Amino acid sequence: MTSGPLANVTVVDLTSYIAGSYAAMMLADLGADVIKVEGLEGDSFRELPGFYGWNRGKRSLAVNLKEPDGRAIVHRLARRADVAMENMRPGVVDRLGVGYEDLRAVNPRIIYSSVTAFGPDGPYRERPGFDPLLQAMGGVMTTQGFGGPPKYMRIAVTDYYTAALSCQAILAALFVRERTGRGQHVRTSLLQGVMALQSGSVVDYPGLERTYKETPTYRIYRAQDGEWLFLAVGNQSFWRKLCQAIGHPEMADDPRFGSWLARRDNGDQLMTLLEETFASKPRDVWLRILAEHDIPAAGTQTMLDFMKDPVVAHHKMVVQYDHPEIGPLSLMGHPLRFSETQAEDAGPPPTLGQHTNAVLGEAG
Repeated sequence: MTSGPLANVTVVDLTSYIAGSYAAMMLADLGADVIKVEGLEGDSFRELPGFYGWNRGKRSLAVNLKEPDGRAIVHRLARRADVAMENMRPGVVDRLGVGYEDLRAVNPRIIYSSVTAFGPDGPYRERPGFDPLLQAMGGVMTTQGFGGPPKYMRIAVTDYYTAALSCQAILAALFVRERTGRGQHVRTSLLQGVMALQSGSVVDYPGLERTYKETPTYRIYRAQDGEWLFLAVGNQSFWRKLCQAIGHPEMADDPRFGSWLARRDNGDQLMTLLEETFASKPRDVWLRILAEHDIPAAGTQTMLDFMKDPVVAHHKMVVQYDHPEIGPLSLMGHPLRFSETQAEDAGPPPTLGQHTNAVLGEAG
């Protein structure tokens, strides 16, 4: 078995898409044996490149859950499993005969995780839901628009954070089971994920001023060579250093810019000055000057560029596999480090049904 904090933990993964699949992959990264149960046609996201990044380290079992034999196989797996996971619409797993009550009947100690769009009950229970819809409803797009047209974040932030919540709940439930011996049903949703993701914005009280203005010292700028850099001056200490770096030390005590709120409220004047300043030299020159003054800043680049960065290589955050279908495959490395129980790399994402015979043999 794989080493790691979750060594000898078996997970029956009935999930697909992102929020479910990535949560199960997090458990695989911690050393769990994750058995991805797919229909004979496979996970509907198998056609996307992202599938590889959401399903690393799992074993694939292809069965037809609509047939009695398929359900019987899942029940057999559940008898010896620690965790079962699903992210189907409410009621679907029950109709398939693999819901919480079904699997609890064969294994009372099982931890069963459900991820839905809008929760298992309530006004929007029957609605289909995906990351961009919750970005739209939950204010993410409005926030990204800074008072202009809403902006869609191409990174599925709601999916990813909901996956993290699901994983957190499963780990907590496993801890409770160690103390009490009892399994339980844990739930979260994209609705809860998009709220939790923005806990600093889910705030309201009388007199609260809400604004979508850009703060001049916390935004992106274009340099002389057309390249972009992000300036992250978020406190007074960095503000004073910035004034020195750009050759305007007198601005540090200018009452128009003396605080974060003042800089925001007088943003047009300061933004124009900073735009002209950063447009006067190439980006790499500015990044060097800012670094010399201990000012947080970074140049923009693609993820492919970042994957080649020396710091990424140093922390082993890109790993290579030889995938049986597509050949050389680079994926994200393990994001957690343990001094005593580091999990071994469990390998690349599986091909459809790759481990069916092995899993069925282990299940008898």
